[in-house]
Amino acid sequence: MAPKTGSPYRVSKPQVNVLDGKHISAKKAASYLHSVRQQQHQLKGPPTITSSTTGTGGAPATQEPSWNPKHFRLFVGNLGPDATNDLLRGAFGKYTSMSNVHVPMDKHTKKPKGYGFVAFANADDYLQAFKDMDGKYIGQFPVQLKRAESSVPKKHKSKGRR
Repeated sequence: MAPKTGSPYRVSKPQVNVLDGKHISAKKAASYLHSVRQQQHQLKGPPTITSSTTGTGGAPATQEPSWNPKHFRLFVGNLGPDATNDLLRGAFGKYTSMSNVHVPMDKHTKKPKGYGFVAFANADDYLQAFKDMDGKYIGQFPVQLKRAESSVPKKHKSKGRR
């Protein structure tokens, strides 16, 4: 006979959440969303919308645009050779807070590098775009979305150099 425990509560194993073949963590998502909402609360005015510069004929610009550090950026991977700023702008245009797009070009070949970035002023649009567009075809290939990391080097990395 099994021993009786005094607690009416059962201990359950943590659930493994999988959505579209990807492991997801509600705890991490909630934590991230909380930090995003705190950032939005700290904004003192309406978000600044900046437009990216494009070359002639919708070709991607060669220089990276200035990014608003308060906006939320997505890395868009697996873009094809047909990728342009206009293509990304069209794909993410339904999200009203989209503020900027950029498809980097190879300096030597003058062709897209195969990835791009999209910025959003609103965290809800950022999260919805991530859910809706990950794995969808933009141009020739299905894209892979990730949270874009800042390209600004951290101060502690440059220790020892002056």
